[in-house]
Amino acid sequence: MTESICVLFAASEVSPLASTGGLAEVAGSLPQALTMGGFPSSVVMPAYRGILDKAPFTNTGLKLSVLMADEEIAFEVFEGRLSHDVPIYLIKCDPFFDRPGIYGEGRTDYPDNPERFAFFSRAVIELAERLPKKPDVIVANDWQTGLIMPLLLESGPVAPKGLFIIHNQGYLGLAPSTAASYIGLPDRFYGLEGLEYYGQLSYLKAGIVFSQAVITVSPTYAKEIQTPEYGGGLDGVLRLYSGKLHGIINGVDYDLWSPSTDPNIASNYDSQNLAGKKICKQALRQEVGLTGSDDKPLFGMVSRLTAQKGFTLIVESAADLFKLGLELVILGSGEPWFEEQLTALSELYPNNMRLVIGYDAKFSRRIISGSDFVLVPSLYEPCGLIQLFGLRYGAVPVVRACGGLNDTVRDYAGQHPTGLWDNGFKFSQFQSGALVRAVRRACELYVAPGEWAKMSSSNMLEDFSWAASAKAYAKLIRQVLGAA
Repeated sequence: MTESICVLFAASEVSPLASTGGLAEVAGSLPQALTMGGFPSSVVMPAYRGILDKAPFTNTGLKLSVLMADEEIAFEVFEGRLSHDVPIYLIKCDPFFDRPGIYGEGRTDYPDNPERFAFFSRAVIELAERLPKKPDVIVANDWQTGLIMPLLLESGPVAPKGLFIIHNQGYLGLAPSTAASYIGLPDRFYGLEGLEYYGQLSYLKAGIVFSQAVITVSPTYAKEIQTPEYGGGLDGVLRLYSGKLHGIINGVDYDLWSPSTDPNIASNYDSQNLAGKKICKQALRQEVGLTGSDDKPLFGMVSRLTAQKGFTLIVESAADLFKLGLELVILGSGEPWFEEQLTALSELYPNNMRLVIGYDAKFSRRIISGSDFVLVPSLYEPCGLIQLFGLRYGAVPVVRACGGLNDTVRDYAGQHPTGLWDNGFKFSQFQSGALVRAVRRACELYVAPGEWAKMSSSNMLEDFSWAASAKAYAKLIRQVLGAA
């Protein structure tokens, strides 16, 4: 019976406790969806500074340790609850995790990150043996937990099975070859068929090679990472293990993301009545200081300001974009060059553009609810969440056709088949001209009487909730346990 299958998620960040992006959203939502679908799930993450103060946690009384480089490193375990009564366990080891940042400070990573997350991976294995119900499956996420997969194999045939999720193939989790001293695996795990990566060790590769199944967060991205362009030097490994590679689209927690109930936006609305969305647009324009008529198409971006997110195209095409008469509001922070270039553009086009450097979760919702379109011109995008939030809030996506953006956005062709409309605009080439042409098509829809409102309303009825994605994960978990 599915009720007997217990799942433990191991992640370096979990929303709402600690988050830098999509990994945390998945780790915070997918275990709850699986639990509601009959697969009792729990979560484990590091106890970073301040987390124990964010929600009620109790000390389990467990005082455990792991051996690393002939040193016993002790840790404590605290327990709390996510919604839907999903247990979450915190690994408290102050020397590694009582720090201002998750992975680093400012723009500099902590130099001992390989050691920190080797410890965390070993601590997860130690904890799993002592949970009230030993997990049948451990789901590890990204390079920070990749070592869990070979550690499970080393634990013997009765150990839980391992599933590994790649949220971003661009982060390989590299460590020097000398890290083998504290990783502590037998020699057979370190060669070309194991962790070795051009003279270093890759924790991401460990997750790919030694797991029972590899999942990435969209079908298109699962194909893309098997190519030299997107594989980060591991495309050959991924092709070798393509038989266990699966693409499953991320979901959205519609209890948390709903324009009809969201307390953070200026006015609630739904697909049957977009009057509240117009109020949200007026409020957003007033908040950021855009003046003049509000009948211009308003594009919103909530993103890290990096080359991966397509800001090279924004900088290159700004003059042509603003000739279309649109307005653009951007929230984010990232690479200094992009912050400087976008700041200069906002000063050059004060009637069209606003840039807010930083991140504010509530303000991000006000941008999405107040925008007519969300713009996502990414160089690569494993899944993407902003386009899914845009669909939910009636902000039509304009995206580059890559990764999960390609899988979730259907390009508008001017024809409306039975059922839901095509839900956005896509361009394929990573070129500024291609971006401008897609945005022009979106602006043409906006000025066509009633057309944008029809698409906006239709988009709000799309279902990208976690329920469908959780079913796909549940099916894969059954397959892995059945094969075992």
